[in-house]
Amino acid sequence: MNYILLFPDEMRAESLGCYGHPMIHTPNINTLADEGTLFEQNYTTHPVCGPSRCNLASGWYPHVDGRRTFHPISDKDPNFIEYLNKAGFTTCHVGKDDMFDYASMDRLFAEFPPFQRKDAKAKEGLKAIPSARYSMIYPPVKDEDEQELGDAIHTEQAIDFIKRHAGDEKPFFLMVSWMFPHPPYTAPEKYYHMYDPDKVPMRRDLSWFKQNKPQMYEVLRKYREMDDKDMDLFRKMNAIYLGMISYIDELVGRIIRTLKDEGIYEETTIILCSDHGDFAGDGGQTEKWPSDMTDMITRVPLIMRRPGCPGGQRVNTPTQSFDIFPTILDYENIRLHYAQFGISLKPQLEGAPGDGERAAYCEGGYDVREPWCFEPECFKGSYLDRPQVEGTDYFPKCLQQQEAPDTVCRVVMQRYKDWKLMVRTNGQNELYNMKEDPWEAHNLYGKPEYKQIQDELTQKMLTWLINTSDVVPIEGRR
Repeated sequence: MNYILLFPDEMRAESLGCYGHPMIHTPNINTLADEGTLFEQNYTTHPVCGPSRCNLASGWYPHVDGRRTFHPISDKDPNFIEYLNKAGFTTCHVGKDDMFDYASMDRLFAEFPPFQRKDAKAKEGLKAIPSARYSMIYPPVKDEDEQELGDAIHTEQAIDFIKRHAGDEKPFFLMVSWMFPHPPYTAPEKYYHMYDPDKVPMRRDLSWFKQNKPQMYEVLRKYREMDDKDMDLFRKMNAIYLGMISYIDELVGRIIRTLKDEGIYEETTIILCSDHGDFAGDGGQTEKWPSDMTDMITRVPLIMRRPGCPGGQRVNTPTQSFDIFPTILDYENIRLHYAQFGISLKPQLEGAPGDGERAAYCEGGYDVREPWCFEPECFKGSYLDRPQVEGTDYFPKCLQQQEAPDTVCRVVMQRYKDWKLMVRTNGQNELYNMKEDPWEAHNLYGKPEYKQIQDELTQKMLTWLINTSDVVPIEGRR
């Protein structure tokens, strides 16, 4: 069996049609859900790109391997791709490459085309909206320039790989790591203007972040110079974000058509997931934040379509993104020789119910004892050095972390049954009844009538931290 992992960046679950968005056009992704299994309550392990991808590849939580910022996996660390290689898979990665260091990428993947980091045609006119300096809203990409977008190039690289290996006896594993819908918010013209900002359903208005929330939300708006902006700006942001997702859906369709044209659609398991979500204007916020644990950021899509498995299934119990590779390895009868925390979802793909007692966890943020974690310190010497220049779109993020480190403090999130608990080392803790309050508008933490459930969840979180705090050395490596 071949495997393709489609991995757009910063795609939140609630913005997809198959997850209930009333407006967005995502027919290809919806078809994958109709033909496969959709996991309703899937959570990332970290709200930032690099660490979440490292966890995806290792099956470890951030507190196990210490990756809570841009520190990729090295050759010294265990990972799932290594086992696919040893099992005889032809492995390929195209697109965003902040999961492994470059030496490891070259070793682990048989094919590793260069990542197209800059799309000059897409980034003309940074200050498209002068009244919101750091809104990250860019002008549209001209349709004739669409082929120059990194994601278009990466899709063609993936299609080329599929065509060259469709007839091989060896199975392949292909990871397509798109940049969209990661900000800056832009898209080819057709998609940029696909949704009317005045008709976009905003789930959270400007009062949302003032409802017994951590102070960091107000600080975020201050540093991005958006604390005096109204919802019109954020509706535009959200409309473009939806357009970016619809563009990704088109790219998904291109890959699916290639699989069908090559006659291997029914020989290929297709998985769609993302590293984390995006505020996309909701609650008057933009992009993401390392200490934010809202569902906007932590709940991401997980759809698996495997030939021979029932279609149209929905699993409503918690899962984690790093369950993907244990599922693949389970189907291929590949035994791991190190301890990890992902769980095979093979039973759910074959019709079994999910685990109603499982909890999902996410961790983020840094400690002042870790200056190398704070932006731009962790960027120095890398291609991400750019944010150190005042006036760029990431400058306020870097400045805030330097001047207000408490707003990026460590935090742990627990999602268990109908409840969600967030515990921080600084600032306001949070507790939500997700069944009654899915948009996390009413923080119940500290209210006497919820003390019992708060205590139960806190104890469960402590037990989890103890049980996962370290791992026994890797089998065979003494």
